[in-house]
Amino acid sequence: MQSRREQVAIYLVIFIVLLVFIAGIAGYGIKPGVVYEFLILRPIRSLTDLINNFYSDAVTFFVTFSESIRDNKQLMKENARLKNAIASYETQLEILTGYYYENEELKNLLGIKNRLTFKTVGASIIFYDRINNFIVVDAGKDKNLQVNMPVIYGISNGTPVLVGRICEVEEKTARVMLINNTDFHIGVRNAVTGGIDIGEGNGKDILVKRYALSTKDAINDVFVTVEESNVFPPNIGVGKVKDIKKVSSTQNLLILSPLVDFSTIDNVLIVISYEKR
Repeated sequence: MQSRREQVAIYLVIFIVLLVFIAGIAGYGIKPGVVYEFLILRPIRSLTDLINNFYSDAVTFFVTFSESIRDNKQLMKENARLKNAIASYETQLEILTGYYYENEELKNLLGIKNRLTFKTVGASIIFYDRINNFIVVDAGKDKNLQVNMPVIYGISNGTPVLVGRICEVEEKTARVMLINNTDFHIGVRNAVTGGIDIGEGNGKDILVKRYALSTKDAINDVFVTVEESNVFPPNIGVGKVKDIKKVSSTQNLLILSPLVDFSTIDNVLIVISYEKR
């Protein structure tokens, strides 16, 4: 450590140097006030300006940042409100669309009912089993339903198409075997070229074996029920030809797709009785 005398000597030297410096610059006409201004006041002012500018920029940044957060919160609230409004409108649209299609479906069924010469009972589908190919309707013994009664539906032009037949009946429900069920068999004919054959469900479509030499079938031909049936009324649509495969030189295998998508319908008609010719 420096001694007291050494410190005093250092301060004295600095003071002498400072006097010499001041005397020197005074010889050049530079006043002490100018030196004070240049060496002390000007750096202090520069530092003060720097601090003031920094403070001003910081205040501006925080004010802008706060306003941005406030605006973002407002936008988030508005966005949430709009999302809720859109969800509400989508729900309303879905409900109205459901009403529209149900109304169209009921109009088709009513049109069929007015045109048919047999007695029917309306019912709603309460369960659909796509894997096992059956549906359950909300009518049963309470509506005098019985096993083997045909179940039909109407497409947009009012033409009745076959859905299946009742296979089980409870007090207020009934199970309907669909026409593409593997246990479903039905007599069919080509609505244009005629000929009677047996249609069998394969789990997806209806298969019909036809003698190629005696009948002429084409893609999109429609097959209907036959008058010879003891269960189904005649001329009810069964399926449309979507593919023809040659089994042998004399026989073709026709693949019919059902005329209605069972997963899209909500109401059907059950044929209670019909007039046989």
